[in-house]
Amino acid sequence: MSGGAHNLQAFDQQMEGEFLDEARDMVSAVDVLLENVRSRAVAGADAASSIRRDVANLRMLGRSVNFPQISVITHRLEDYVADLADLDPRHVQDIQSFIDKLRGILDGDVPAEATAELARALPARTAVDIQIVLLNIEVMLIIPEKALAAIVSRELQACGYRVSTVRTAFEAIEMAVRTKPDMVIAALTLEGLSGVDLACMFAACQKTAQMPFALFTSYALGHPELAGLPPRSAVIRKGPHFGDDLAEALSRFSIT
Repeated sequence: MSGGAHNLQAFDQQMEGEFLDEARDMVSAVDVLLENVRSRAVAGADAASSIRRDVANLRMLGRSVNFPQISVITHRLEDYVADLADLDPRHVQDIQSFIDKLRGILDGDVPAEATAELARALPARTAVDIQIVLLNIEVMLIIPEKALAAIVSRELQACGYRVSTVRTAFEAIEMAVRTKPDMVIAALTLEGLSGVDLACMFAACQKTAQMPFALFTSYALGHPELAGLPPRSAVIRKGPHFGDDLAEALSRFSIT
């Protein structure tokens, strides 16, 4: 091994070691915080804000090293706590499950090849005022607007589906390959790429070609803005058509 290659390897190992140390510290801090919520030493609202900050920092830190499982878990946890104003006992239990999984990965106790299975085993948010049975069906939303994403997510959760949300087309490609969702629903307007572009990329990639894909838009099929949309893709229209179009798309892809 040349001196340059050796130095790069040593640098990578140093970065990985520093990341693992910082990640363990953050996981331990959240662990302590959850225990303080259980004992009522810390208010749930204050804990929710702190956990959001810690998870965002951990996810950003993890982007500098190659830990796909940590990327997936921190993304799901960040999605889970994104709009939580307070923590009830169920939230505390779910967040603890995320933290336990993160610790297992940091300690080398989780097989590296089990990323998709790991993602499905993680807790999922549900509509709190609706009693439903959670199905083992994952829908990934690619919707940049947080308010709109929350509305669509709630509709899907009410049907019993597990929902994950990403904001950009580029992140969607990575997460789809790693987590293998049962269906993808993407907005037409995305940063960098359009929803039609993303549909074409999914259709052209061997790992995602058979993945059910639906475009979420105000336009109906045949509109010029949808030119180039792969024939296999479904269209789910915003507004009063949403429920019927969603049901038709789910039926079309045999997702029940």
